[in-house]
Amino acid sequence: MRPIDKGYDLGEIKPYGDAQQPLIERLGEYCSYCERWVASGIHVEHKKPKSEYPETEFQWSNFLLACGNCNSGKGHGQLNLDDYVWPDSDNTLLAFNYDGQGRVLPNKTHAEPLNRKIEATWLALGLNKHPDLQIAGQQTPSSKDKRWLHRQQAWQNASKRKSQLAAFDNEERRAGIVEMAIQRGFWSVWMTVFQDDADMRRRLIEAFPGTAKTCFDESTQPIQRPGGQI
Repeated sequence: MRPIDKGYDLGEIKPYGDAQQPLIERLGEYCSYCERWVASGIHVEHKKPKSEYPETEFQWSNFLLACGNCNSGKGHGQLNLDDYVWPDSDNTLLAFNYDGQGRVLPNKTHAEPLNRKIEATWLALGLNKHPDLQIAGQQTPSSKDKRWLHRQQAWQNASKRKSQLAAFDNEERRAGIVEMAIQRGFWSVWMTVFQDDADMRRRLIEAFPGTAKTCFDESTQPIQRPGGQI
């Protein structure tokens, strides 16, 4: 999950729908959870559900962007933010792994309390939805939920472009790869496929608006976010 920086706090925004444009300007038209590019109708997502926490309904600090699948699939009951990891406060690239089948999997290499929070996030956001049920915790997606398929396609696109780059490497080809990535989304998939290419990773970090640069060292490797749980 792409770690993001929303910039300075805009305080209270009422109605909360007015927060959509500044969020898009700062983060791009990408779902903060599944990372896909949303052509239209991207939602202002409340980390703490507005039905349960009306006091945070209009607070900038409670807003993210989400696609319809992630917004509708996320639970609407009471929720303790500290029991999960969040893209605007943690380095969530360290929380999950991505593969060529379009799966998102919890990265269980951390201390056990943090592993439990990562798995809770995976379940709560529906990142566990995939047709392959051989992995514990994965669930069958609905026919309208194509997130896993779009991730798989992004992986295929990224792998193809990586092979082409290996055959002939130049500035134009590298710029074209970044252009394709920002048009499709799934930043973490592209970062994973190009994990051995620091130049491409640096370009991807720079190209996607609002990517939290404090989450990476000079060689583009992810590090713990200052003040974050991970």
